[in-house]
Amino acid sequence: METRAPYVVIGAVVLSAIALAFYIIIKMSQTSSEYDQYDVIFTERVSGLSVGAAVRFNGIQKGEVETLSIDPENPSIVIARVRVDKDTPVKTDTKAELEFVGFTGLAIIQFVGGSRDAPLLKEVSDMRVPQLSADMSGFGAFLEGSGDVLAQANRLLSDDNINGISGIISNVETLTAAFANNEDDITATLDNLNTITTDLAQVTSKLDAAATSLQNFMEEDAQGAVEDVEALLSESRALVTDLRAITNENRASIRVFADQGLGQVAPALAEARRLMRTLDAVLREIDRDPNAYFFGERAPEYAGGE
Repeated sequence: METRAPYVVIGAVVLSAIALAFYIIIKMSQTSSEYDQYDVIFTERVSGLSVGAAVRFNGIQKGEVETLSIDPENPSIVIARVRVDKDTPVKTDTKAELEFVGFTGLAIIQFVGGSRDAPLLKEVSDMRVPQLSADMSGFGAFLEGSGDVLAQANRLLSDDNINGISGIISNVETLTAAFANNEDDITATLDNLNTITTDLAQVTSKLDAAATSLQNFMEEDAQGAVEDVEALLSESRALVTDLRAITNENRASIRVFADQGLGQVAPALAEARRLMRTLDAVLREIDRDPNAYFFGERAPEYAGGE
């Protein structure tokens, strides 16, 4: 028994050393490859996404998809559990997107953004595995909506619409042929329109000149004319005022003249007319034979040689 005891002790020590070495190796390997886990929640289809797909943060690959599952309580929700490097700064406002790689149909998960002052999601989340709600990327949304686009295109290219477009093309061809057959008439019409346009341009030019002249008159001469008219009206008002004052001052004399003097004016005018006729007759006689009128007889004629 004493001989076997040291071997048992030695074996126990060796096994303990080997176990300690394995523990250290495993611990070191775990430390060097630590990851953070997140559940990315999708409410849309995740076509093209598979286990092992890349997980990127702002375009840099930082992890991969571990599992894909469907929420048992809501079949429209897909849960993608991902693991990313521990130093990946997933913030509370970081967004997750499903992004397609080229035209291969393969998809990856892209973590986007996160403000500088926002806290890390893993530090504030009360869940064992923090969750992020995913958004569809622009290209993914386009592919998801491509079915609706194709349906709209099919409705647009229906037989009725195609027949309508064919009718429009036929009408355009008929109209083009009509233009070709009446090219001379169309050319003449265009020439007439050109002539009319030229005439209208000349008339417009004349109207512009007339408008300019009228404007100049209104700005320069009209003011002076208005001032002259105003001065004339002012003088006329003054004259009327003076006449009214004179009439008021001589109202009694005018009344006496109207009552008495006007009755004597008519006989005086008749006497004046008779006097004028007599003077006219006298002047005619004097002009015809002054000697006879003044001397009462014809003046003797001078006879030469007696």
